[in-house]
Amino acid sequence: MFINMESTVEYGFVVLHYMAYDMTLKCAESLLALPVPVRLVIVDNASPDGSGELLRDRFAASPSVTVILNESNEGFARGNNAGYKYLRDHFHCRFITVLNNDVLIKDRDFTAKVENIYGESPFAVLGPDILNPGTGVHQNPVRLEAFSLQEVLSIMDRFGRSLRHYRWKQFKWRVKRFFLQGIEKKAPPVYHDSPMKGVVLHGACYVFSEDFIRSRESCFNPATFLYFEEYILHLECLRDGLVMLYNPSVQVLHLEDVSTDAAFRRPAAKEMMKLRESLRSLEVLLTLTKS
Repeated sequence: MFINMESTVEYGFVVLHYMAYDMTLKCAESLLALPVPVRLVIVDNASPDGSGELLRDRFAASPSVTVILNESNEGFARGNNAGYKYLRDHFHCRFITVLNNDVLIKDRDFTAKVENIYGESPFAVLGPDILNPGTGVHQNPVRLEAFSLQEVLSIMDRFGRSLRHYRWKQFKWRVKRFFLQGIEKKAPPVYHDSPMKGVVLHGACYVFSEDFIRSRESCFNPATFLYFEEYILHLECLRDGLVMLYNPSVQVLHLEDVSTDAAFRRPAAKEMMKLRESLRSLEVLLTLTKS
């Protein structure tokens, strides 16, 4: 049930933090610089370097910022769910934006544009234009339609074989194979300059409207730890009749992979983690695809 316990806040933001203190601070500052009152929740996923406590102390005097310190690393889905649920239970947020700590919102008209978009085309989930400034790649939408059952099974088979036959001495070959094949053969990046409904939206930044907030206690499926969350959310929204909308008139900057790079100094460990957690998430995606 949607509860308004404390006060009315139009715009809520959730930022998931893991070790990359400076990046999270830049992200938070970009949100607090918006020209409207916001409520920001930073969720620390049990960072072993103590940066969660540093953020708590840094924002202790700020009434608009709450820092949640998780006792263990809950991963992407459950970590973000903690912040989303806090805002949902304690404030009346018309919109809750959930974004990676390596995402910056530089557009001071961000919230006004979100309001205008919703007024013209009501949505449950909005995906902005996500630009990687280092590569110039526009990352939204990820895909125009859901994976077929055969595609999901094929991805699981490929990732499973990569994990089973992984050898440290073959590291460079495996990583090259992983990124060249990826989930699917990727076409050159295309910038979509028009709004699109029902597409798979990139997980770096979602704007959830009241339509979504009223109907969902969690923003992401809690059965996953990392990876494929956007594909799972897409199927759940299709199943539940919740409108997903891409609109390029709002833009965010995505610096990409800061937290996973901080957690895994050795590339091999990072790739092994990607394979293991991807397979776990694919099991959830497979169940949804079948149903």
